[in-house]
Amino acid sequence: MDFMAELAELAMASRLRRLSDTYWQAVTTIYRESGLDFEVKWATVFILIVRQGPISVMDIADRLGITHPGVIQVVNELVQRGLITSEKSGKDSRKRLLSLSPAGEAMVPKLQPLWDAFVAVNREMLTNQTHNLLQSLQEMEDQLAQKPFVNRVRDQLNTPNHD
Repeated sequence: MDFMAELAELAMASRLRRLSDTYWQAVTTIYRESGLDFEVKWATVFILIVRQGPISVMDIADRLGITHPGVIQVVNELVQRGLITSEKSGKDSRKRLLSLSPAGEAMVPKLQPLWDAFVAVNREMLTNQTHNLLQSLQEMEDQLAQKPFVNRVRDQLNTPNHD
């Protein structure tokens, strides 16, 4: 028996991390087998720049719901690898806009078939589930947006029936 499965709700974060690690390792393997020097952690930021065009770090953080420092780290790596460029905004010189570099543009047609395959495999797996994982994740995220986990735990600890 899988001990984390046995722990159920207690190990939920660990199980999500394990699932994430499984995906990251598989996707990394596919990138390497395809001869692409591309990191899994870059994908959401890179895809947003591909789809959005020039965009600021703050807009990326807002759109992805991740921290500004987290975006900066990925952006710095993408700039360092020559896949994106960072230019001052014409409207606001304090703001920097991120765009694909020529190397980034050349990478997209190589990545797109892989991304299409990832989508197809995930769709197939989601179709075979009793409960759609993406829907369930959205529902959990919505609940946490209404009331953060830490507040829920504090409330639970402060209830009279808590032992």
